Amino acid sequence: MDIKQLKYFLQVCKHKSFSKAAKEIYITQQGLSKAISNLEEEIQYPLFYNTTKGIRITKYGEYLREQSEHIVQEFDLILEGLNKMANINEGTLRVCFSFGVLNALSPDIIPGFCEAYPNIELVVKTYPDSICEEVVMNENVDLALSIGPINKKNFHSTIIKTQYPCILVNEENPLSEKTAVDFSDLKDEKLIILNEKFHFYHNFINKCKESGFEPNIVFTTSEVITVHKLSHLNKGTGVSVDFITNDISYPNVYSIPFKDPSFVWEICLITKKDRFMSNLVKIFTNYILNH
Repeated sequence: MDIKQLKYFLQVCKHKSFSKAAKEIYITQQGLSKAISNLEEEIQYPLFYNTTKGIRITKYGEYLREQSEHIVQEFDLILEGLNKMANINEGTLRVCFSFGVLNALSPDIIPGFCEAYPNIELVVKTYPDSICEEVVMNENVDLALSIGPINKKNFHSTIIKTQYPCILVNEENPLSEKTAVDFSDLKDEKLIILNEKFHFYHNFINKCKESGFEPNIVFTTSEVITVHKLSHLNKGTGVSVDFITNDISYPNVYSIPFKDPSFVWEICLITKKDRFMSNLVKIFTNYILNH
């Protein structure tokens, strides 16, 4: 016996008709009859009987009606209270950003959210991409904004913004004369890139392998500014993302895009699959999507 069965039963009592009750609760008459039959079978007592004037409630049905009305009312009050709690825009929300994402979106995105929702305490953490996925999976944070591709088996993800990678070429490098590069152009280059904790590293290596070569990566780092500095010092060819060159630039370094349009740096909002999405998560998601 469950609340839905009791609600169906009370509707039949109210209307003294299966057809009218079914119409009231938006199910088929056949479905309602089946639900009442299952209830009668479970409790082992008849609840209604047919007469020439329609259905009548049995003494067992009368008893069940008297005892269940307040139960259903109490349950509805509990649900109402839970819904009110869920719709209150206050509480603590834990959000993780992959390194670089905040700069790519907007520097005012966090203070803007806090101003719009002063009753929500926003706890912000920043990690490399792989750690972002790990803390979402372990439920140490409620959601993350990380870089794709995202493991769809474990996470729900929504692409928020797409940026495009580029290479950083010192003016002394012949590649500096190009307006765009193929991956094959990098076959003999000494490459500097973010390390293996970032999806960008693995995406780049996979693209090089698709072009038939293993990239010669001479230095990896967790700080993209290091990639730019070493390119400036002509220690190799850096691999970065277009928006970063707006903040970090050197007069002797050229930023050159890739010809391959499928090589992208996608910011994705991710949540753990099969985890209840709270109202605070929905509020933050909508804020980001509309920002």
